[in-house]
Amino acid sequence: MPTVRGTRRPGAPSGLCRTRYAVLVVLVLGTVALAAPWPAVAETADRPAVAAWTLGAAAATAESSASAVSLPAEEQADRLAMDFEVQADGAVVVTETITWRFPEGQERHGILRNVKVRAGYQESETQYRYYELTGVSVTSPSGAPTDIAVSDFGAYRQIRVGSPSETVTGSQDYVVTYRLAHIVNDIGDGTAEFYYNVVDPSNGFPQRQVTSSVTAPAAATRAACFFGELGSTETCAATAGNRATFTVPDLEAEEGASIVTSYPRSAFGDLTPDLREGDPDSSSGSALRPATARALGWLAIGIGVFVPLLAGALMGLLVWSRGRDEQYAGITPGLTPGIGATTPVVVGGPEPTVAVQFTPPAGVQPGMVGTILDEEVNLVDVTATLVDLAVRGHLTIARDDQGVFRADDWVLSRTTPRAGGPPLSAYEQLLLDSVFSAGDRVALSQLKNRFKPTLDAVERLMYEEVVERGWFRRSPERQRSGWVTLGTVVSAASVFLLFFVGGPVAGVFGDAGFPVAPTWVLFGGGVVTGLVIRALGTRMAARTATGSAVLVQSRGFERYIATAEANQIRWEEAQEVFSRFLPYAIVFGLADRWARVFEEVAAAATAAGHAVGIPTWYGGGGSSGFSDVASSMDSFSTVAAGTFVSTPGSSGSSGFSGGGGSSGGGGGGSSGGSW
Repeated sequence: MPTVRGTRRPGAPSGLCRTRYAVLVVLVLGTVALAAPWPAVAETADRPAVAAWTLGAAAATAESSASAVSLPAEEQADRLAMDFEVQADGAVVVTETITWRFPEGQERHGILRNVKVRAGYQESETQYRYYELTGVSVTSPSGAPTDIAVSDFGAYRQIRVGSPSETVTGSQDYVVTYRLAHIVNDIGDGTAEFYYNVVDPSNGFPQRQVTSSVTAPAAATRAACFFGELGSTETCAATAGNRATFTVPDLEAEEGASIVTSYPRSAFGDLTPDLREGDPDSSSGSALRPATARALGWLAIGIGVFVPLLAGALMGLLVWSRGRDEQYAGITPGLTPGIGATTPVVVGGPEPTVAVQFTPPAGVQPGMVGTILDEEVNLVDVTATLVDLAVRGHLTIARDDQGVFRADDWVLSRTTPRAGGPPLSAYEQLLLDSVFSAGDRVALSQLKNRFKPTLDAVERLMYEEVVERGWFRRSPERQRSGWVTLGTVVSAASVFLLFFVGGPVAGVFGDAGFPVAPTWVLFGGGVVTGLVIRALGTRMAARTATGSAVLVQSRGFERYIATAEANQIRWEEAQEVFSRFLPYAIVFGLADRWARVFEEVAAAATAAGHAVGIPTWYGGGGSSGFSDVASSMDSFSTVAAGTFVSTPGSSGSSGFSGGGGSSGGGGGGSSGGSW
């Protein structure tokens, strides 16, 4: 039975959320024209090979749905059985039987499944294939919690299994079932194929005892199985027939397996893919008497002008009352009240005076400083965090000048930090474990196309931490995205209605005699309303008084980095000070200036007969001076940022033609992760 522990449940919606809904209601009541859905958009693949990936356990402290990440190999699937029931209409019912071993001594919540429901169609830029996900159910023979939460996740639907208030340990069994429509490919030569990644090559955990079976309306005439790293053509056991079976050798992290079966085309009905696009013809409307049309025209113009003004007034009021930072009144900016002290808090007020601060805010890492400065988690905040972990002894960073991996690559090596150091935050631990999921030495290029889910999870944890530290009442990203989404929906719905019902509505005003069509004013007002909500909604993230104090401290430290002089730094402390503050300088965009200061320090020390060593965590080529270290870390941050956000292209080709199949050749797949 699972080990059960109580955890804090998310609170009720805040007053800001209720206000946001009230604004939406007012705008909808103001004009019927803005009340319409907006079709979802997603990226795609030319064949219906659908991804279901990210299987794993959930961290005891995490309360959000983290995406697929690569974590230590002490977690693994002891058994993975993927059974597919292909149906005559081209759909497939997927049953996944998983025995998941959770890390010893750790508690997690459950598993995640990200099922791809949108994929590209051939070379089209205006269409995408859609695979409808239905019939989701989960059971656990071992008694683990099986609460289900299904949500959108980009091109995927995410199935979260487990309870936020309960945890599990040891090994747990799960049976996940769902149906995906329009999966089977019509190859065009009298055959149809089912091509699927049983395990995606990007999985971060070992997969043991991997088996699969496929049944269909007819016996499979051909069957093939491929396994290994992405693109591998090494085959595994496959047997065609009424029940095609596949046996995959044990897979290590970053190894995958794909299966493909072929059938007579006559065994299936219509295999036309479900293509989504938004360009149907609009119908024409009918005219009214000129007087009536003119009255309705003035009404439409009034709504088109009044609603944006109303939205601007309401949003401005919200920004003034809730979108401005709080500050402690009566104490020096940057300070916080003592324990037990009661200090009044004011909203807004004059810009606080920033004094130079010679150290970063106590206990605030570079990534957190970057987040409090601009209320956003940027890529530079994540890469600076990795450099900071190196400074603190968790890894070394070196250029690959010998071309062991590839030209201008970087090699990261995990090291044991000094005893007694502060514990890592959740986002730091996730970042470190994910980088080294495949071993203690990794090339940065090896993370390409596989690290984006981890990056998303790290960013979410960073947003959660600024809330937990009391700097924001709600995640600034969620506050902004909520208003931006609302504004986007209003604008998009207006454009949608303009194109699809604009014709009939324009016909109503045909004899009104307006120099400008009321239709354009009406729906144009909806677009402007959405843009107003988007623009002012980005200013709704507000710092608490504590967050404002940390902001002042961070700006004071930034001012020190920008104005520090070489004669202020002692020779014997130069190496430590340079390294300790370099990640912050990267966040501030002042790494080059910081390095020049220490070049002067090193030159003065050398002239006096003292040597200032280069940081031991950096193993670079070149002159190995402080400027070389700083410029190299800038280069490393740029390369790492591009690597972290890269994603692989989708598949969908035939598994028997066009050069044959390979591991990862299907468009889907299963891999390990946590929530």
